[in-house]
Amino acid sequence: MHTDLATLTAEAWRLSQLLDKGLAALRDAAVAYAEAEHEYRERKAMAYLETESGTVAEREAHVYALVGDFRRRRDLADGQRLAALEAVRSRRAQLSALQSILAAHRSESELAR
Repeated sequence: MHTDLATLTAEAWRLSQLLDKGLAALRDAAVAYAEAEHEYRERKAMAYLETESGTVAEREAHVYALVGDFRRRRDLADGQRLAALEAVRSRRAQLSALQSILAAHRSESELAR
């Protein structure tokens, strides 16, 4: 497969832009996760303080009933953060592969001189 330098350069630019957007999305997802984690832990602590009697299992069930939605939000935010991280890693790998092709193209051009 032979691809010209202009096409390779355009693809490198496109991947670079996607990587920048991915990093911004990762930053936003990390903030959302931190906020969701904080809210979940705070609500869980307050729920434990409100639970006064019963067995350990009963108290834990009561706490989960009070904070289950916050835990789900935290888990979803964590999933979004991990997905954003994987997208960034994927773009980095794609860009790295393209840089290798560009380097080979450059070496080939230098040998042809």
